[in-house]
Parts: sequence; C-alpha cells; structure tokens
Amino acid sequence: MNRVHRRLAFWQGITIALLFIGYAGYYLCRSDFSVSLPLIIDEFAAHGMPPAQAKIRLGAVTSIAVLAYAMGKFFLAGIADFLSGKRNFLTGMGGSILFALLSLAGGLPVFTLAWIGNRLAQSTGWAGMVKITSRWFSYSSYGAAMGAISLSYLFGDAVARQFMGFLIGHGFGWRAVFQVAAGTLFVIFIANLLLLKESRIQIGLAEPEVNSLNLYGVEGSDPKPSSLRDLLRPLLRSPAFQIVCALSLGTTLVRETFNTWTPTYFNQVVGYSKAEAAGMSSVFPLFGGVSVLLSGFWSDRLGRGGRSAIMFYSLLLSSFALFALGSLRAGGGHILPTVLVGLVGFLVIGPYAYLAGAIALDFGGKHGGATSSGIIDGVGYLGGILAGRHRGAHFGEFRVDWSVPGAGGRRVAFERGGRAPVYAPAAGSLSARGVAVMRISDRIIEIFEAKGGAAYFGEPVSQLEHALQAAYHAERENAPPWLVAAALLHDIGHLLHAMPEHVADLGIDARQEDFGHAWLAQYFGPEATAPVRMHVDAKRYLCATDEEYLSQLSPASVQSLQLQGGFFSGGEAREFERRPFVREAVRLRRWDDLAKVPGMRVPGLEHYRAMIEASQLRAS
Repeated sequence: MNRVHRRLAFWQGITIALLFIGYAGYYLCRSDFSVSLPLIIDEFAAHGMPPAQAKIRLGAVTSIAVLAYAMGKFFLAGIADFLSGKRNFLTGMGGSILFALLSLAGGLPVFTLAWIGNRLAQSTGWAGMVKITSRWFSYSSYGAAMGAISLSYLFGDAVARQFMGFLIGHGFGWRAVFQVAAGTLFVIFIANLLLLKESRIQIGLAEPEVNSLNLYGVEGSDPKPSSLRDLLRPLLRSPAFQIVCALSLGTTLVRETFNTWTPTYFNQVVGYSKAEAAGMSSVFPLFGGVSVLLSGFWSDRLGRGGRSAIMFYSLLLSSFALFALGSLRAGGGHILPTVLVGLVGFLVIGPYAYLAGAIALDFGGKHGGATSSGIIDGVGYLGGILAGRHRGAHFGEFRVDWSVPGAGGRRVAFERGGRAPVYAPAAGSLSARGVAVMRISDRIIEIFEAKGGAAYFGEPVSQLEHALQAAYHAERENAPPWLVAAALLHDIGHLLHAMPEHVADLGIDARQEDFGHAWLAQYFGPEATAPVRMHVDAKRYLCATDEEYLSQLSPASVQSLQLQGGFFSGGEAREFERRPFVREAVRLRRWDDLAKVPGMRVPGLEHYRAMIEASQLRAS
C-alpha cells in the first residue's frame, strides 16, 4: 500500500510540475505585450502615430483580445470535458507560440489580429489543467492542488516579466522579446507533449473521489458527459454558481487592469525606467502568488466555510488598499506605490484563484470541472472588457494630483463605478457619461497666476513671461498643438518645487525637468512630456554637437549647464539621438533659449487654453 502511495505521490508531483511549468510558460507569450507596451508605443510614435493615440488604440487591442479570451472560455474550454485536458492544454500552448510570431509580421492591424488569436488559443489552457487535476487529485485536496498549480500563472507571470525586463534592459527591442518568449515556450511545449499524462489510469491506478456535493451528483465521477445540455443545465440553474461568476467578474476586472497597465504606470508616473518598470510590475503577481499558496493551504483545513470566509475578508480589505492607491500624490517616491500595488495583488489574487480552480472543481468534479471553470473564467474576463479603452486613457495615466500651493490644493477622487479602477480629479467638468474630467487648462492657469510672477532664475524675465515667449516661438514655427503646449509648460517644474530663485548660485541642480515631467504625465501623453523631460539634456547635446551654440547661451544658462553635467560626450550624444522625440526636444530647447526678452509682447495664457485641452490625454 505504501508503495502505491509513493508511486501516486511521485506522479502527482510530476503532473503538478509539468502543469506548473507549462502554464507559467503561457505568460511568456502573454505578458510580453504588457511588458513591451512602452516600447511598442515608442515605435508607433516614431512612425508618426501620436503616443496618446497609440496608447488608447493599444488599450482597445487589449480589450478586444480579452473579449476573444472570454469567448474562448465559454466556447472552447469545455471541449476538455468531451475530449481530454491534455489536448486543450497543448493546443493553447502551441497557438500562443504561433500567434506570438505572427504578431511580428506587420503593423497595427496584423498585430491586433495576431494578439486576438493568441488570447483565443490561450483560453483553452486553464480548463485543460482543471480537467487533468480532477483526474489526479481527490476533492479533499482541491484547494492545495489548485493553489499550487495557480502559482503557475502568478509566479510564472512574475518570472516572465523579470526575464523580459532583463532583456529590455540589455537592449532587446519588443520584437526580439516576442521571439525569445516564443522560443522558450516551444521547449516547454515539447516537454509536456512527451511527459504529461491525462489521469491516474495511465499509471494503473483508480480515479480519485469527487466532492459529493457537486452539481451533477453521482455523475460527477464520470469524466465524459453525455451531452452539452447535460453539462450546462445544472451549472446555469445554480444560484451559488451565479454568485461565483459575479465575484469572478469583479476580481478579474482588477487583475486584468493591473496586469496590463502597471508597467506603464510605473514608468510614466512613478518614474521607473522602462526596464525597471517591467521588472517591478512583477510585484502584483508575486504577492498574489503568496496569497494563493496560503489561501489554498488553509481552505482545505478550514472546512466547508473556509473558502468563502477567506474570500470575504480579503476582498473587503482590498477595497481599502485600492482607495489608498488612488489617494497617492505624484512625487512621493517609489516605495509606497510599489508596496500598495503588491498589497492589492495579495488581497485580490487569492480569492480570484479559488473561483475558476478549486471552486470550479467543487461544482463540476470530473464530469464538468472544465466547463465550470471556463464559464466562471469567461464571465470574469468580461470584467477586463469593462475596463476597455478607458484603461488605456486612465490607468495608463494613473491620475494622482499634486496639491500645489496657491493652485487650489485639489485632491484626486478614486472612481470605481463598475469600471476599472480609474483615477480622476474630484473637481472639473462632466463628460457625457457623467465621469469627472479635469479642465487641466484651468489648473495650469491657476499655477502660473499664483507663482508665475517669480523671477526666472537669473534671467531678465519672469517665469510666466518665459513660458509665454517659448510657446509663442513654437506656434510661430507651426509646431503641433501638443508641442506648443510642451513649450508653454517646459519649465513648470520650477513652479512645483520649493527651491529658492537663486538655487543655481547655491550649486544645486533643481532637476525641475523631472518634477515637470512627473506632473505633466498625469494629463498628457509622452509626445508632450518627453520633450519637457529632455529639454535640459538637449542643451547638453547641442553644446556637444553645435560649435556656435554655447556662445548663444545666457550667462545664467551657462552657469546651470555646469550643474546639469556639462557637455555630452560623444557616446552620450549618440545615445541621446536614439531616444524618441529627440527632434522635438531640440526644437523646444531652441525656443527656450529665445524666450528671455524683457518686455516682449506675446499672447497671454488664455490664447493657449484650446491647445492645452486638445493635447490633454483623456478618454475619447
């Protein structure tokens, strides 16, 4: 008897390991999009698409692909109950590889179709694992078994993001990242094809017991249903099953939003580099993985009410964590936003993993576990669709506002409202949907009126005069509205920090371009914010590449040049030339240098209100 138990335990371990590695591998060809998103946006921008538009379009691609994934859950996942779990599992893996490579074959239309195909193929994988689990593990260990297997998509996601962040940090473009991801998954596919077994019967042992309270009664032990009607009727008539589907809807909405946009939020708002943002985005699935492991362990030991109690208290606490995250102010450092993102993952992912795993097996047993899982997951992923385009417009910005002295001290409001977590200003106008949309032009005018009269660091003009003159020169050269707005706002960082006017005399580099970029990134796309962030480096670049440029600088600008690092070296100049929006940054720099004429007559702030509003990144 002990020998039989040892043999069973050995093969159960092999099965869990193969399923774990296999489904973790799925995320190589799923998280590659999220991790590479800043690079993809940059490439589209380099080919003429405004980055704000690219962000919203890619957000739409994500939503369409999530719809395909949800539909696959409804219509493809249940095939595992009629055929086999292994076939579903391998089909999803092979399709992921194929469509990841096809996404490299063209522009946005081809990429969109390939990504839809990728998510449709991947929709078959989880239900295949559930089916295999039902035929290897008894109901008394569903929580632990599915908890361990669930770590595959959590730690697998985390490891995949770290791995691809490493690649990006070493100069890989998004296309190369996709290729490496597909090649790695192919190796995993071969291992599962050769070693994975469908059930205990293939090693000469009897099938495990199912939960006696499953919705199919004694038929729950039969691994093959007689008809689709026989499979669906008990599930759809169960109130408990309907409640679980509703919970799946809400938790998936949160999970998909964070999974997709956390790297972009960390990069554009918190201030991590693209490589750091890719790696740090792993905190969400990483902490979620810890939660799944602990929840699965305890749910089997707390009895019938264990899973429901853990879900209730976790989701209650998650609402407080989400509110805290929505209440953060920009410029507050990296640690707190990162910790809160991890905490949300810890509190949400544990309950989320129960729903389409152990609970789906409780409902369906061996008879309908895959179908139960597919419906629960499919309904859940409709939550991802609810986030839709607005995730690209809102979570990508992650609206957190600063309270600027003299500017009204506005706070942000955290909006749930049945959609993705959206961070929108508490004050402003209302769109046709009744969602608050801040009139950023009002806020900017208030800031300039409050502090724009201060002297512009050693120059014979004020902060406001300098900004208006720079915008005037940009408009005179027929710059697009977003670049005129960037020219007007390029030194707004000076108005957001508390440094004295003679800061350069103190030997301090105020790094105002970083202050300005962090604040502006809440409201504008990188086409407007990147030149602001780069305009100081553009001065260092021009000093290194234009022999006459240094002689054109004012004494105050020459003084600040030394604090800012001096001339670029040859290597630094070449690196600068490869950055997106370098031409716009250089143009902005030259307008900056011209904007120091005392008494010059130029249009006032109201003249630029329409350009600011037209350039603002918001939900369309």
